[in-house]
Amino acid sequence: MEAEPYSLRDRRFWQLSFGLMLASVFVFSNLYVIQPILPLLAKQFNVSATESSLLFSVASFSLMISLLAFGFISDRIGRLGILKWTLVLSSIPLFLMPMVESFYTLVLLRLFVGIFSAGLPAVAVAYITEEVAPNSRGLAVTIYIASNALGGMAGRVFGGFWADAYTWESSFYVLGVFGLIISALCVMVLPKSQYFVSSKQPYSQDLKGMFIHLKNPMLIYAFIFGMMIQVSFSGIWVYLPFYLEGDPFYLSIQVISLLFLTYSMGVIGSPIAGKLADLYGTVRILFSGLIIMALGVLMTAIPNVVVIILGLAVMCLGFFTAHSLTSSWVGATAEHHKSGASSIYLFSYYIGVTVGGTGVGVIWTSMGWNGVILVSVTLPLISGWLFYRKIH
Repeated sequence: MEAEPYSLRDRRFWQLSFGLMLASVFVFSNLYVIQPILPLLAKQFNVSATESSLLFSVASFSLMISLLAFGFISDRIGRLGILKWTLVLSSIPLFLMPMVESFYTLVLLRLFVGIFSAGLPAVAVAYITEEVAPNSRGLAVTIYIASNALGGMAGRVFGGFWADAYTWESSFYVLGVFGLIISALCVMVLPKSQYFVSSKQPYSQDLKGMFIHLKNPMLIYAFIFGMMIQVSFSGIWVYLPFYLEGDPFYLSIQVISLLFLTYSMGVIGSPIAGKLADLYGTVRILFSGLIIMALGVLMTAIPNVVVIILGLAVMCLGFFTAHSLTSSWVGATAEHHKSGASSIYLFSYYIGVTVGGTGVGVIWTSMGWNGVILVSVTLPLISGWLFYRKIH
C-alpha cells in the first residue's frame, strides 16, 4: 500500500519541518556570520572595507551559481542526498578559516561556504512539495522560510557578539561544531523521499523552461526590482558596522551585532504582509513595503543610535514585506514553469546580495554613509516605479 503524503497529524511531518528548520538556521547563520565582524577582519588582514566585503559577497555569488546547478542535479538524483552532504561540507571551512594567514585564502574558503550552502535552498521547497500533503504545505514552507530569516539574524548576532567577547576564530569553531551536530540530527530525523520521481529530460530543456520567463517584460521588471531592494538591504548591513564603529558613535562590534536583532521584524512582518495582501491585494501591500523600507533607510541618516535602530527595524519590516510579496507575485504571474520563474527571482536576489556587498563599497569609500543611503533609497524606488508602471 502506497504511503500517504505527510500532514499535520503525522509525526514525520513535524520531523521534516524540524529537520529543515535546523538545517536552515545553520546554513544561513554560516552565510551571514561574517557580516558584523568585517571591521575586525579588515584590521587583522590590513585590507579596506570594500576588500573585506569580498568575504560576504563571494559566498553569495557562489551560492547564486550553485543554486541552479544543485536544483538541476536534484531533479535527477534526489533531494536528501544533496541536502545532507552539502550540510556537512559547508561546516568544514569553518574549521579551516581560523588557521589561514592570507586574506585571499579566507576569501577562497568563503567561496566554498557559498557553494555548499546552496544545497539546502536548492532542494528544500521541492522536497516539501513532494512529500507533504497540499493542505499542510503552506505551514511547512512558512516554517522553513521563517527559519531562513532566523538563521541570518542568529548568525549575525552570534558572530559579532562572540568575536568581540572572545575571538573571531573561536566563533567559527563554535559554529562549525554546531553545523556538524545539525548535520547528524538531519540525517537522523529527515524522512526518506517517498514521491521523488527522477527527471529524464535533458538539462537544455530545463534551461529553456526557466529562461523563457525572460521574454515576459512584467517578470523582468520584478526580477530587477528584487535585485535592487537586495542591493539596498545588503549595502546597508555590510557597511553599517564600519559606520557605527567610527565617529561619532564608537560602538563596539558586540553592541553593533545586537542591532541585527531588528531582523526579527522580517520574521514577524512577512506572514502579516501575506495576510494583508489577501485582504487588500498583493500589489498594494508590496509597494507599501517599498515605501516603508525607503523611510527606514532615510532614518539611518540621523546620527542618533536610537533613531538608527528604529530606522533599521522599519527598513527590515519594509524589505521583507516587499521581498516576500514580490516572490509570491512572480510565482502567481508565471503561467508555466513556475519553479523556473522562482529560480530566476532567487538568482536575481543573490546578484543583489553580491553587488550590495562589494559594489556599494565604492560608494562607501568615496561618499561615506550618506552615499550608501542615497544609493539604497534611489535604486529600489526607481526600479519599483518602473515595475509598478509595467504592471498597471
